[in-house]
Amino acid sequence: MTYLEFEARWRPAGGAERANYGLFLTDLCDLLGLPRPDVTTDNPAQDAYVLERAVLFDDGAGKKSTGRIDLYKRGCFVFETKQGVSRLEEVLQENEDETSTNKNTASAAARQRGSAAARQRGSA
Repeated sequence: MTYLEFEARWRPAGGAERANYGLFLTDLCDLLGLPRPDVTTDNPAQDAYVLERAVLFDDGAGKKSTGRIDLYKRGCFVFETKQGVSRLEEVLQENEDETSTNKNTASAAARQRGSAAARQRGSA
């Protein structure tokens, strides 16, 4: 897949992050010449490079919940897609807010179509 093909395919996408992110990430891997993620198993110890990696959140007061990482590669990165956010700073702030308070704080007025962001290990 070339960049122009990738852009043409994803330019019209909008408003369906949950429906599109797996295809988007697979296409992105193809564009970058990287292997596609592995199939997720029922054993998290084996799931080193997968879509929808399960993670357990503990609020410290005994309440636990399960979340998902859009694309996970052990020891390398965590990739969360955010469709429709116009600036990287808003994406990073939204991720921080969701992690700490488990709610979405992005303003609908700041949304655009077809953007996504990645956060590498060690970045803020």
